[in-house]
Amino acid sequence: MSARDVALEVLRRVSTQRAFASSALRAVLQEQRAPLLAMDRGLATELVYGVLRRRGLLDRALRKISGRRLKDIDPKLHDVLRLGAYQLMYLDRVPDHAAVDAAVTQAKRRRGPRGGGLVNAVLRKLAQSPPDDRVPPPPPIERDPVAHVAAAGGLPEPLARRLVRDLGPEEARAFAVASLAPAPLCLRVNQRRASVASVAEEVRGTPGTVPWSVVLPSGGALPAELPVVREGRATPQDEAAMRVVSLLDPQPGESVLDVCAAPGGKTTYAAELMGDEGRVVAHDRLPARLARVEQSAARLGLTSVHLAEVLPPDDERFDRVLIDAPCSGLGTLRRHPEIRWRLTDDDIAALTKTQAEVLAAGARRVRPGGTLVYAVCTVTRAEGLDQVERLGAEFAVEQVLRTGPHQPGAPDGFFAAKLRRAES
Repeated sequence: MSARDVALEVLRRVSTQRAFASSALRAVLQEQRAPLLAMDRGLATELVYGVLRRRGLLDRALRKISGRRLKDIDPKLHDVLRLGAYQLMYLDRVPDHAAVDAAVTQAKRRRGPRGGGLVNAVLRKLAQSPPDDRVPPPPPIERDPVAHVAAAGGLPEPLARRLVRDLGPEEARAFAVASLAPAPLCLRVNQRRASVASVAEEVRGTPGTVPWSVVLPSGGALPAELPVVREGRATPQDEAAMRVVSLLDPQPGESVLDVCAAPGGKTTYAAELMGDEGRVVAHDRLPARLARVEQSAARLGLTSVHLAEVLPPDDERFDRVLIDAPCSGLGTLRRHPEIRWRLTDDDIAALTKTQAEVLAAGARRVRPGGTLVYAVCTVTRAEGLDQVERLGAEFAVEQVLRTGPHQPGAPDGFFAAKLRRAES
């Protein structure tokens, strides 16, 4: 399979099997009898994530250029057209004729000569159209903020409506537009084994906007393949996640509980900030996920991390408790673009019930005068501030952190609150 064929198969699994793009891409690449070259793997990855991020914009362009409603386009040709349109509109390094020819070949395999003819006509017309006139402009934000955010950010209208309600029109637009771009890849330097300067020089990266972070150059090796990661001198982690642990501010010798610990990024960072002195209890209900925490701690040479499949009893209190709760993941739209096409209000309502239960369980285990940090990698009010306000007067909010890809450093979108439990 070519890179474009791999991308098309991944998109098929995402749309028909509700697969996640990352797992589907990994599976399809592993199924190839002959491994793809690095440049072809890179192209397949770019096509999959690019099409999923910009699907809304691609569909608007295809609707305009073809004069057809989306529901009138043969479903077996829809992703073929999206792949071709993405290359024509957003990939300068792919010649127009190559993108069109490849799409026509794929269409013929799926729907014969007639399908090839349709794809050829639509994409050639798109290639010949002025780049600035391919996507209809959004309506003015003052007149219709929801439709504007949906059009500018390539979002379904229900999601745009929620973002406008929770963030306000201007920030919702900035967040949505920033979520169209790929996320930067960052490393967290293990301060016990290396320095930011040495890691940055080795990976040809640059120091990030938060302590101990290094931003990797685009188009390089995957973070997990880097020697600095394999040897435990660094860990892949977004800057927003690092800021959450900095908010927790664990100190050497303290006891810390990480209630939803897997895969272990925040757990191990807490242990690193404590100088590996004290006790960090990592809890996750699934043994396989907890095993990933154990592997991360071993790779980084940390001995203060202790695993717990069952939460410690209510009467065992900790100096600091971190709750990185299950959430809608809207803050990670760049990394998991399929979320924007799946998430519903019912999903968020169900998640808020789980979050409330997890938050209550974690809060019971904070000692009097201790610190509780509640965090979610999303930006909805229902999953963030509303949850914190339910804790009542026993916990006082000391600091609130909100991040997003539209901010300096382009972190993931997080909400986090630092709270102090009353002394008695």
